[in-house]
Amino acid sequence: MTALVLGLGALLGTAATTYLAVAGTSLGRSLDAPDLWFYENDPSLTPEALGEAAARSWSAAAVGLLAVAWLLTGLAVRRGVAARWLLLVGVLWAVPLVIGPPLFSEDVFFYTAIGAAVQNDVDPFRYGPGVLGAVEAVRGAEPFWRFSPTPYSPPFVSLLSGLSWLFDEDLLSVLVAVRVLCVAGWLVCALIVCRIAARLGGSRAVAMWLGGINPLVLLHLVSGNHNDALMLALLLPGLLLALLDRPLLGILLCVAGAGIKATALVAVLVIGVDWAQRQDGWAARLRTLALAGAVGAGAFALSVQLTGLGWGFLGNLDIPGRSLVSLTPTSAIAFVLDADEPPIDQTRLAGVVVAVVVGALFLTRLRGWGLIRVTSWIGLTVVLTGSVVWPWYFLWPTLLFAAAGVAAERRLVVVWSVVLLFATLPGGGPVTRLFPRPLVDQFVLGVLTVALLAGLVHVVLARRRSSRATPEPAR
Repeated sequence: MTALVLGLGALLGTAATTYLAVAGTSLGRSLDAPDLWFYENDPSLTPEALGEAAARSWSAAAVGLLAVAWLLTGLAVRRGVAARWLLLVGVLWAVPLVIGPPLFSEDVFFYTAIGAAVQNDVDPFRYGPGVLGAVEAVRGAEPFWRFSPTPYSPPFVSLLSGLSWLFDEDLLSVLVAVRVLCVAGWLVCALIVCRIAARLGGSRAVAMWLGGINPLVLLHLVSGNHNDALMLALLLPGLLLALLDRPLLGILLCVAGAGIKATALVAVLVIGVDWAQRQDGWAARLRTLALAGAVGAGAFALSVQLTGLGWGFLGNLDIPGRSLVSLTPTSAIAFVLDADEPPIDQTRLAGVVVAVVVGALFLTRLRGWGLIRVTSWIGLTVVLTGSVVWPWYFLWPTLLFAAAGVAAERRLVVVWSVVLLFATLPGGGPVTRLFPRPLVDQFVLGVLTVALLAGLVHVVLARRRSSRATPEPAR
């Protein structure tokens, strides 16, 4: 019976990803420019042939089928299937995504444009790659990013520049190279998540199912080719090294991850505080914390300096937030307060304050919750209070909760993994753009409020059950 359930899940999921690979970009915006992939989509599956509403419905049906397939494999996990078989199923689902064009985001086309811009002596932190004009490698980037400077860390920009040089600025060759790196990053993440789970006494199979072959992970790392794949492929081994009592090596790997996306520096902070708390005496703790901070800050500064691209990226970190996506709680709050002149700056400042306060509170739970769970919750807090939220931003807490989460956290991951599959269109762009503001902002905040209240109720009930289960001391 277990083999039958697993086989059915493999078949349904492969059918879903195959449809998306064949028709996906024609249901979105990625074919605004011609020849952005090795083949054209089936003309019978385009919005012109099906109609916009029907095309979106077919896309949603395919994504829903993938979610059903994933939940079916979860039943096989309950029946004791091994992690290696789950990985095989994930590979089957991933094959069409690897062959097909990038889906659910156009960011990878911006990557090729950045590399070409640097190769043509454009400062990517001052100008968007669109200043190059009608250049082959730039034409795939969406208009917003084509004319915006990059917020990415200089080491990642140097990597893109190197790929552009290696492949003579050929768009498709650079896309394939980025995809190869992202698929390798996904496989590293899947294996390391299982290692972390085993190290903490958890189930490798549960970690592989919840993290490694999660549809949200596959669609946004394997197909979407987000640089989060590279960042997480460095951050997760860094956290594993910290668990293995190699905190300095762990910090260095997390700093390397921050060279891809600066948010990985959060993990450096958590590793440093965790390492310090395990020392005897305040003097030793302060010395350890200072050493961790010096190594982390020094390594990151050195990596930036070695690129020769300078520190201009720091002033661009707020650029992604200019899109004012309704999925972002801080933007949604601003539009609910005043739809005509939303107080964006004020709500984002409040988000930063909340992130700092809540993050500090989570750090006090290190001894009870452990390094991985605390990093997960701080990462989730940073996502929800940030200037912009996209579904792939949840991959960090998804993978970490998969490795170390308690039952309630794993259920939370299942819920958001399914819901967020429907949050973006196949060609990029949030589904919330299809609905008027501030109605959609009110809906987003309503869902978030219900989730927070449900979490608080769960915590209160769990504490009551725990207090009742604890026997009173003998008198």
